[in-house]
Amino acid sequence: MKVSTNFLEHQKILDNRYILQDMLGSGLTSKVFKVLDVQTGEIKAAKIFENNMSETFQKEAKIINLLNELNVPSNIKCYSIDIGYLTQGEEKEQKMYEIQEYGEHGSLFDRVESTQEGFSEDVCKYLLFKILNAMEALHSKGICHRDFKPENMLFVGDDYELKLCDFGFAIRFLNKENQKRKLRNPVGTPYYCAPEILEGKNYDGEKVDIFSIGASLFVLMTRKFGFEEAKVNNISMKVSKILYKLIKTKQYEKYWEYIEKYFKIQNLSEQFKNLFVKMVAYNPEERPTIDEIRKDDFMKDITNENLELLTELKKKMIKELNQTDE
Repeated sequence: MKVSTNFLEHQKILDNRYILQDMLGSGLTSKVFKVLDVQTGEIKAAKIFENNMSETFQKEAKIINLLNELNVPSNIKCYSIDIGYLTQGEEKEQKMYEIQEYGEHGSLFDRVESTQEGFSEDVCKYLLFKILNAMEALHSKGICHRDFKPENMLFVGDDYELKLCDFGFAIRFLNKENQKRKLRNPVGTPYYCAPEILEGKNYDGEKVDIFSIGASLFVLMTRKFGFEEAKVNNISMKVSKILYKLIKTKQYEKYWEYIEKYFKIQNLSEQFKNLFVKMVAYNPEERPTIDEIRKDDFMKDITNENLELLTELKKKMIKELNQTDE
């Protein structure tokens, strides 16, 4: 695809190849842009790191290179990781960047936010099935994500494939002898962060990912957060501040009474309720493994072998996603 020199002079272009279009999102470490690859004509995404984030860039690049090497298919494809120049006319600035697949249908958070009351339970089961596949692929390589949330799952391609992205906090949880090790750094997003991280304890990387998936599942089902933060030492009497304490102390009946009364959330199945409180248990050892979640009453019929049901649920998901566009 040829682009005129005159046109390029008026555009922000990265590494003399990627024309920046819309900004898709920004955070403390980077900004993500929709870009046009002038060599292939494809739309991609560029994650451009802030200049003082070299260490973060190097860590994330190491994880992504490892994922590419291990060929983990349920993650957003990263085409290249490099340091190049961002130019506009005569202006030129060196930037650290990643070029990735473009999630043209938005993030899972974008889509659930566009609903009235969250997705149907059947669609949430399918979404959880896809999320578990992505996380299982990551964990099987000895890597935990540590910042799982609906914002970090993107819908890619005409078939709405759901893929995991943003590995800025991802880390190997195996040591040099391939034995599991405890992690220390307090990272993540408060609404989805496990209590052991918030309390500054050493933690199990797989178990904090399970917690975050559970917290995310509540959002997908209701369009609300199940608790503000997984803290139990807050003395505030505000409902949002005491909700997790009820889970920690296993006062589940009272927890769901609060949810129904104050958030006007009703008709949640007992199967969902039981799985949710297990996934966000205060004690990490009480949280189920991915395999145990698959066998739970909430998920037991949704398996790789049940292709007819998976096809039916995916069609239902696409139908509900299209309704959010109206």
